[in-house]
Amino acid sequence: MLQVRTVPSAHSFLHDATKRLHDRIDQTSVLAHLTIPGVTLDLYGTAMQSLERAYEEIDCALLQSCGLCPTGMPYYIPRGPSLKRDLATLDLPPDDSRRAKMRSALKVPDSEAAYLGMRYVVEGAQLGSRLIYGHLYGIFGDRLSRFGSFWMPGSVLQGSWPCVLKSLAQMESRASLAAAARAARLTFRHMECYLGGNEREAP
Repeated sequence: MLQVRTVPSAHSFLHDATKRLHDRIDQTSVLAHLTIPGVTLDLYGTAMQSLERAYEEIDCALLQSCGLCPTGMPYYIPRGPSLKRDLATLDLPPDDSRRAKMRSALKVPDSEAAYLGMRYVVEGAQLGSRLIYGHLYGIFGDRLSRFGSFWMPGSVLQGSWPCVLKSLAQMESRASLAAAARAARLTFRHMECYLGGNEREAP
């Protein structure tokens, strides 16, 4: 009998392709410090410095490839400005000490599929930030509004995630899925490079 090879669900395909990396960041990166009871302002500041380093390159890559943004999807909104604003409020400069010796494998997307793979990671992270915001608000209360604009609900257009999933669902080839998965993994590895608890280079 003829075997028909169907294209798998893009969302489930990318989820499976990145699960190990995603779990590692959730469990071992500096972001995990933000969900522990009694997180201190020092730990918070260190995490924000790490995020600013990571998003600097992500912002640059997605802005350079904005022409690949699918029709109907909101253009990417850079995260760096809010992170820099929060660091300034905390009187913390961007930490260049680690940036100088870390080298990420992040690449500027060269196809719509690669662009979607990177947006899949970044917009998915925006969903996770809602949980972190709730925990941080429980620790810092109303003070968080002064140095936590990055986490504030509504700080970034919330409709981007459904648009990412809709565009992914329109992929019609395994080659496109593979390109999206490669870009998503590179983005997670880039984030681990700056947010992880070790000093190794991202592969």
